[in-house]
Amino acid sequence: MKSGSLLWQRRLRVWHRRLAIITAVQLLLWTISGVYFAFIDIKEVRGEPHRLALPTQTIKLSQFDFPITETSQLTIKPRLEDELVVGVVDSSTGVTEWLTPQGMPVEPLTSEQAIAVVWDKTDIAADVTEWVTTASEAAEYRGRQLPLWRAFDVDEPSLRVYVDPRSGDIVAIRNTAWRAWDFLWMLHIMDYDDRDDIGTWLLKLFSLLALLTAIAGIVLYVLIPRRAKSQV
Repeated sequence: MKSGSLLWQRRLRVWHRRLAIITAVQLLLWTISGVYFAFIDIKEVRGEPHRLALPTQTIKLSQFDFPITETSQLTIKPRLEDELVVGVVDSSTGVTEWLTPQGMPVEPLTSEQAIAVVWDKTDIAADVTEWVTTASEAAEYRGRQLPLWRAFDVDEPSLRVYVDPRSGDIVAIRNTAWRAWDFLWMLHIMDYDDRDDIGTWLLKLFSLLALLTAIAGIVLYVLIPRRAKSQV
């Protein structure tokens, strides 16, 4: 009976070592990414310290003259000085269409206007713009409605601002902290494509392997006699 128990313990040790070898790298990546997430300020990651407080402006409703038959959300905001735009959300698609107070589609911001928006709404002295019309799965502006203006200071190109040319909104600010966070998030959730799926089969598999590794270690600790532990 005792020899059978020892044989079972040996087999458990072997499987524990095998599982530990398989999961060791991913466990290390989970730990490293977890430490980064715990210590980094998420506001810094999102670039929020670069955003300026916007002044309150009075909106004169007398300027508006267009019929709205149906919408799930209506937004009125200043885009440029002395210019208002209206965002009408399509109830079926959820896409926002930006219109003038007269109900006409707005003209996209020009490069100069996009730079002016960045100067007005952030502390970033942008002087270069790029017109963005496509996005890869892992693009730093993924999930935003295209096209966009990408603006940055030529002396600091790693700090980038993405401007919606229709609404004039700053939809994203990307910096080195965000890129590190995004890369570690990819490793953490094991989604190497669009980095948004927290239910990948790899994550589920390695989570189970890590669980089995932990359980096997606990079982071995409990089963090993005290004398054997002191001799280890």
